[in-house]
Amino acid sequence: MYLLSLNKYNLYHTFALYYRMNKMRNYIAIGLIFFSLFNLGCDKEQAKEIGESELNMEVKFIFGELAFNINQVYDYYPLAYDLKIENLKLYLAEMSLVDIDDVRHPLSEILFVNAADSLNTFSFSIPALQYKSIEYSIGVPSYMNGTDNPDFDAALYSPTHPLSLSNGMYWTWNTGYRFVLIDGRCNTNPDVDDEFETLVSIHTGKDYCYRSKSVPFELNAVNGASDDFILFVDVHGFFSTIDDTIDLALDNQSHGTNESLANRVSDNVKLSVYPWN
Repeated sequence: MYLLSLNKYNLYHTFALYYRMNKMRNYIAIGLIFFSLFNLGCDKEQAKEIGESELNMEVKFIFGELAFNINQVYDYYPLAYDLKIENLKLYLAEMSLVDIDDVRHPLSEILFVNAADSLNTFSFSIPALQYKSIEYSIGVPSYMNGTDNPDFDAALYSPTHPLSLSNGMYWTWNTGYRFVLIDGRCNTNPDVDDEFETLVSIHTGKDYCYRSKSVPFELNAVNGASDDFILFVDVHGFFSTIDDTIDLALDNQSHGTNESLANRVSDNVKLSVYPWN
């Protein structure tokens, strides 16, 4: 009889404990739901408080310390050649700002820039925050390039899209896009004659030419305000930097086959595209 009473006592307390634990779980679940809803409301309220700002970017082509123009003749130092560029286009990709809390804020997935255009300007809406750096790449990301997609069709892009066939950047004989297109002529003996006898045609592309960089970029974006900055593209630097000077009399052709020259130019372009704000 004593043993039976003890078993009943234990059974009662076991059920009581189970009931209390279930009740506690329900309280916790309800608490978590309210906490989540509260945080969601706070996030929305915080977004309202942060506000938005406008950031305007001008891509400006230069040649060393000189303004750059298509078909203008430049002194290609240190080799003392005369150089004129007849066609120059490139892609800027995966551009974003990084705020002081290391959070990335995308600006654009892909931009097309043509040096022949009188003005290359772009506008972005950004959260009104403090920023410390800017990130961008030169080229077309692999997931947009179509090199691994047998169903990719560049003809589907509208004429105004950066990846449109109308921009002349898609390799019709090869899969994928050109990243940087440079066409021009070089006179390697300017003291002897005025003949631009050397054809320069360097078209970088393929994934191994894709270059990314991050540079300091201090910006305090204020709600409702607008800020401007210039992204310089130094065309002289495409061919000559402190690390590498390309002799255009010898190395002047690359169309997806001359990997060595394509990589050298890609490295130089990365160094030669930089912001100023």
